Amino acid sequence: MSVEFDEGVAPVPERRSFLGLISGLIVAGISAVLGVTIGRFSIGPAFTASSGQDWTELGPLDEFAEGKLVKKNVIVSQDAGWGKFQSQRSVWVVRKGDDVKVFSGVCPHLGCSVNTRADKFICACHGSEWNDNGDTLAGPTPRGLDTLEFRVEDNKLKVKYQDFKQAITEKQVLS
Repeated sequence: MSVEFDEGVAPVPERRSFLGLISGLIVAGISAVLGVTIGRFSIGPAFTASSGQDWTELGPLDEFAEGKLVKKNVIVSQDAGWGKFQSQRSVWVVRKGDDVKVFSGVCPHLGCSVNTRADKFICACHGSEWNDNGDTLAGPTPRGLDTLEFRVEDNKLKVKYQDFKQAITEKQVLS
């Protein structure tokens, strides 16, 4: 069977080419939707401005007894790009007159919880110890306790919680 074409007449498009065009448009549309969705959740958070960690109120400054090591818990919100999560972290407050220090409750050695014994901080995991100024007394810890940024507003102590890199000699914020 042979098909003859007149020289002045355009060929009539076949049904197969129309279905091929429609199939191609459908595949392109699905690919575009998936590409935007995956890009938004995987790459998008890198380009959005971080709101930073909020200040968390620890309580009235008078609540912290002078010379005592006082433990407080804070709720930390984390934005992972695909969801927001909250976790509870501990901080230690030491007040000596007008001098206030707020320490992270995480050991800078390997991330264990910091506790107290008498008038010093200890890490039960590996035996590190710090005085009430956060200076290293003993153990494998590479540095003193990590201090946290704080402020006092209307006699209320507020802290800006941050995580720090562990097992290094310099204090570096974990991004």
